[in-house]
Amino acid sequence: MKARLIVFNKKGEKKAHHLSLHHKISGAPELKLVMATNTEYFEPWLFYFLREHGAFIETTDPAVVEEALNLPKGDEGIVKVKG
Repeated sequence: MKARLIVFNKKGEKKAHHLSLHHKISGAPELKLVMATNTEYFEPWLFYFLREHGAFIETTDPAVVEEALNLPKGDEGIVKVKG
């Protein structure tokens, strides 16, 4: 699965940040935002906040992203793309 968070800067330019899928000890999937030096948990509240400001997630597998963020199927802000 490939996924990336798309956000826009003040000039309206698109910036992509890669997301990676990990599994908690319980086996439940979770997303992490990949940065130059580390990864940070990508929480549902952050997705909702960023979505309010025009951000969205491009992914090859929307169902996995929805499960990892505990979103309802077909929730806005998740866009399916080809690998």
